[in-house]
Amino acid sequence: MVRREAAARVEQELSLGRHRPSLSEVRRWARVQLAAEPPECVDDVLLVVNELVSNAYRYTADPSRLRLASTRDGIRVEVVHDARTRQVARHSTASPRKGGGLMLVARLADRWGVDRRHGGTTVWADIPRAS
Repeated sequence: MVRREAAARVEQELSLGRHRPSLSEVRRWARVQLAAEPPECVDDVLLVVNELVSNAYRYTADPSRLRLASTRDGIRVEVVHDARTRQVARHSTASPRKGGGLMLVARLADRWGVDRRHGGTTVWADIPRAS
């Protein structure tokens, strides 16, 4: 775990490297990092964390890290990995287990997106403190 502080932004990082912690371990870590945040915000962040990390596990060979950044307006969730494929929000299909997760992210986040830099990908979402 890494903690960095920048102007009006506190970041926490969890390695999602080769040992790939379970989703429940990832959520537990995130909950501890967000202990000072409003419960409604924490619930939304945990849903987004679960979705973005599970997508990284499903679609990439080696996700590298989960980053939570506390900002003035909310929490930024980032999953950084080497994948070069872009995740796309799709309307739910007949299968309840595929297709709707990024739509959930889009509903919970003020903004979300995918950035590609230096051969890697960051999938991010900005979750507001007040809904």
